[in-house]
Amino acid sequence: MKSKAIMVGFLILIVSVFCCNVHDDDYSILKGPYLGQNPPGMTPEIFAPGIITTYYHEHSSPAFSPDGKEVFWSVFFNFYGPQVIVWMNFENGLWKVPEVAPFSGQYTDGNPVFTRDGKKLYFESHRPVQKDGEYTGNIDLWVVKRNEKGWEEPEHLGWTINSTKWERGPSISDNGNLYFASWREGGFGASDIYRSRFVNGRFLEPENLGSTINTKGYENWPFIAPDESYLLFESDEGSICISFRRKDSTWSEPISMAKELGTFQSQDRFPKLSFDGRYLFFVSSRRIGKRFFERRLNLSEVKRRALTVGNGFGDVYWVDAKIIEELKPKELR
Repeated sequence: MKSKAIMVGFLILIVSVFCCNVHDDDYSILKGPYLGQNPPGMTPEIFAPGIITTYYHEHSSPAFSPDGKEVFWSVFFNFYGPQVIVWMNFENGLWKVPEVAPFSGQYTDGNPVFTRDGKKLYFESHRPVQKDGEYTGNIDLWVVKRNEKGWEEPEHLGWTINSTKWERGPSISDNGNLYFASWREGGFGASDIYRSRFVNGRFLEPENLGSTINTKGYENWPFIAPDESYLLFESDEGSICISFRRKDSTWSEPISMAKELGTFQSQDRFPKLSFDGRYLFFVSSRRIGKRFFERRLNLSEVKRRALTVGNGFGDVYWVDAKIIEELKPKELR
């Protein structure tokens, strides 16, 4: 009972502190698509500063529902507490204040992604496989379904998809195929990207995408195009790469997007395309400003500078998705 009371108090603190990071008048403008933010061009811009992008550690790109009326994303409010999935919904012409998602808040949950019909949300989690079961710290893939009353209890994806190692970063194509990163045995490196075909209502045994995509290092956080025509992922070097599917279903050599995304002495990860295909979201550890202050600051000023977006903890960026088409090899256009 005491532990539950502590957890409830912790969640109340998370939400109250998170909301205090956004001024009330900031929400008065959140009336349109993508929280009423001005669309970006071909240069990445911070998305929704003070609302989704905060001085905390955003640890996924936002997952907007297909109808654009909900958005989920994951955040580490501190590195010693659990990562939680946060959500906002659009009602009566306004976006509501962020809250912990109904199915999150006790264990580390992250990287939510919608299916095209908006009825399912896939995510990764540390939670025990069995309710009230033993906590192992392993990361598995889960799904939560929506019914007429709201979100149901999350379901473990089972042991065809999950292993005794970590599985992370789910992504779903329009035909239901599941792409994800896994540390399972038999791969090319520390973590590889796999695909599980969705056939007759179930996922088949995952297939490693092969040595064109996977290396001896880490490949993480995949995003598969809705038609499976290209794949985005975080490379071992900490930049986002893109590979295009050829007509013979093989993958082209990955192309680093570091130049296009402005990756420099930072880690870019969690690529995700909006359902309308207009914007590419990602998370970056890049810092805004110089690596020194323009003058000597006192402690209060230093702390205030730290509690801003662009502090290097991980911020959400977005950019015009035309950047993807420009990287496509001529023979595939």
